[in-house]
Amino acid sequence: MKRLRRSCLALALALGLSLTTAGVSAAAPDSALACPPEGTRFKTPTTGDRVFLVGPSSFLYYIPNRTDYFALWGSWDGIVTINRASCDKTEHALSNARLRQVPGFANVFIWDESWDDFGQPNRYRWIQSWSIFTSKYHFDPAKIGQVNSLTYSEPNWT
Repeated sequence: MKRLRRSCLALALALGLSLTTAGVSAAAPDSALACPPEGTRFKTPTTGDRVFLVGPSSFLYYIPNRTDYFALWGSWDGIVTINRASCDKTEHALSNARLRQVPGFANVFIWDESWDDFGQPNRYRWIQSWSIFTSKYHFDPAKIGQVNSLTYSEPNWT
């Protein structure tokens, strides 16, 4: 019996397991259900062709259809496949998606129908920087439409 305990101890140490956890993760329970990083577009094996987007503050969106998807991106490139359980959050539709800019201004805005700003949903939100637009969310600059004016709300897309 003593030999068995020593063997198990040696095996645990060789595997790098903590003696206090005996192989049980010390990570917070929510970490197992953490979403991928913001800006990630993903599909899941169980939801067919539905594309999800992890937005600002890890807000989880789904893109309801091809029209909305192609109003933001130029191709299907960059979509990963993950298990939906790895992002156990309520999903919100990014419906009627569109990117807009007022001529003469550098700011680009996204229509975020799911965002409710003090009881006023359906607002444009400013995408905080060009780097966030292109490198984090990988939006297609060719999809930006011009408008004369628009009303937007905080917080920004970061």
